[in-house]
Amino acid sequence: MKRFIYTLLTLSVAIHATAQFKITAHQEGWEDTPPQAIREGFYFQKRLLAQMDNEAGPEEILVFGHDNGHYPTFDLFKVYYTIVDYYSKEVKYMSPVYVNDRYYVRVEDRNEDGRSELYISYFKDGQFSTDERGYNLQATRCYDRIECPESNPKNAKQ
Repeated sequence: MKRFIYTLLTLSVAIHATAQFKITAHQEGWEDTPPQAIREGFYFQKRLLAQMDNEAGPEEILVFGHDNGHYPTFDLFKVYYTIVDYYSKEVKYMSPVYVNDRYYVRVEDRNEDGRSELYISYFKDGQFSTDERGYNLQATRCYDRIECPESNPKNAKQ
C-alpha cells in the first residue's frame, strides 16, 4: 500500500512539474522578434506567416497579449498585432491595443488578389460588462480587416 501511495504521489508531482514546465518554457520566437515590436507588459502569443503585400518575401503576423481579468467562465486579454517583414525584421504595422476574450487572429485571402488580409475581433472601445458574480459577459464585438493595399505596407489600413 505504501508503494502504491508513493507511486501515486510521484506521478502527481511529475504531472504538475511537466505542466508548469510547458507553461513557463513558452519562450519560442523571442529571439526572432524585433525589439521595436514589443510593448512593455505584453507577451508573445502567436506567430503566423502570410504574403500580405506585393513584395517577394512573406510577412510575420505576431500576436502579443496579457491578462486583463479572470472571471468564472471566461478570461479577458489585452491584445495587439504586429506585422513584421520576415527577412529584414522591419516592423511594417503595429495595431492599437484591443480587449478580447480570446487571442483571435485569422489570415486569409478572401478577395483572391494574392495578398492575405488579417482579420481580427475585439470589444468595441474595450468596454464590457458582467453581472455581479462575474458571469454573463456583455460586449459589442467588432470585426476588422487589416490589409496592405500597396507594396509599401506602412500605408496599412483598417
